[in-house]
Amino acid sequence: MDKLHDIKPLIAITDYSMFLFVATILVGIVLAFILFKKSYKYASTHCKVCCEKYFFTQYSKIDWSNPKKAAYEATHYGMLLARDRRRKELFRQLRERLDKYKYKQDYNEVDKDTLNYFNLYKQVCDESI
Repeated sequence: MDKLHDIKPLIAITDYSMFLFVATILVGIVLAFILFKKSYKYASTHCKVCCEKYFFTQYSKIDWSNPKKAAYEATHYGMLLARDRRRKELFRQLRERLDKYKYKQDYNEVDKDTLNYFNLYKQVCDESI
């Protein structure tokens, strides 16, 4: 008979699968964070102008046939457009005039003084954008 050889013991193989799994997850998280940061920076610089233009177009489209609804819309969009000191001051003056239309039911039309302040604020916002 042939001479039998002894079976050698198993060779120890180091297992790196857990290390590779954790490293892959960490690299994915870092890449996702970098992508989120860059997209947020891009959106914050480019979207601000587009948002202001949108708010300005909505502000310009306000229909004054219903003074109560128009006063609420003018206050909402005017507040969103008030970014610098000049616009904030003009908006504060306009808001004082709009408040009387918000809380009463029986207004048929808006007085000319309020419309003049509205148009002045609209003109200042148009120049700023």
